[in-house]
Amino acid sequence: MATIQRRRSRGGAVSWLAQVRVAPYKPTSRTFATQREARDWSAELERELRTERQAKRTRPSLTKLTVAELLRQFLDDPETRSLRYYESLEPLCAWWVNHYGGEKVLDVGALTLRQARDKLRIGRAPATVNRYLSAMRSAWNWGRAAELIPQKLTWPLRLMLTEPKGRTRFLSDDELGRLLTAAQEHSPLMHAAIVVSIACGVRQSELLRLAWADVDLERQRLRIMLSKNDEARSVFLPATAAATLRKLKRGAVVGSSVFLGDDGQPVKKSTLEARWCGIREAAKLRDFRWHDLRHSCASFLAQQGANLLEIGQVLGHKSASVTKRYSHLVEGAPVTGHQQLDRKLQGDV
Repeated sequence: MATIQRRRSRGGAVSWLAQVRVAPYKPTSRTFATQREARDWSAELERELRTERQAKRTRPSLTKLTVAELLRQFLDDPETRSLRYYESLEPLCAWWVNHYGGEKVLDVGALTLRQARDKLRIGRAPATVNRYLSAMRSAWNWGRAAELIPQKLTWPLRLMLTEPKGRTRFLSDDELGRLLTAAQEHSPLMHAAIVVSIACGVRQSELLRLAWADVDLERQRLRIMLSKNDEARSVFLPATAAATLRKLKRGAVVGSSVFLGDDGQPVKKSTLEARWCGIREAAKLRDFRWHDLRHSCASFLAQQGANLLEIGQVLGHKSASVTKRYSHLVEGAPVTGHQQLDRKLQGDV
């Protein structure tokens, strides 16, 4: 399997990094001035290695490949590392390494995977269990594509759990007050992260990717450059949220991340979640996740008269069917034209 990546030096020069992976040989990389040269070299080398492997008719690494080694190679692959959810993928894979890392891949079958699923179900919701299974499935299919796993060893069917319909947990006014107090007592960073999440309805991943170049405090706008739907969008930034961000801004930081840790590096998802757990406990919130801040944004907007289309635009929903989960919040509310219709019925044309 060959991958080609576009690189740009500090001076602005563009080059192309080609990498060829054909098991059981070590990955080979080379940099070229043009994409065409990179493609030609990759194709030629891949053909040579496959021909050599076929002639030897041997797969010495296959019988020794462990689950831990498979996952390590999967996470080290450039295409995997480029995934926007890579940081979330690492802890999911770590669970498999901790519990099944020493197992030979050839010994892992449907029975082993179902036993793993049963372990995962202890204390976890079906949706969470499915995320762990999906991570391993992605690594498994990557291994088949890389010819580290025989094609006949397909991922078992009907392994995923049935998930209940999407929950829509919202903050009550009392819960909102307790949460904002707990966040303010914790730190300016967490207070800003929580306020912006509620005020703008952004996803956690979108929040952590925010750079100061994406924030227009004067015009009260956030620019979400990479969303779940791979589409950029602009979001209104209410005054209170803008004020919390101003407290984080120090000096000339245009281009840097908005949410930085004590080490000056962008805050990681794991760090945010750890701090969130403490704040949630201090606020005495039950059955409430970070993603529910986004649901709360939709709830508060609906309470103030926003319609489903407006809510969908704020949350960045690509399909109107996704926004329908909030339909009960706006049922029976007047829409544009109702007042004029009422005047007509009264004869006041």
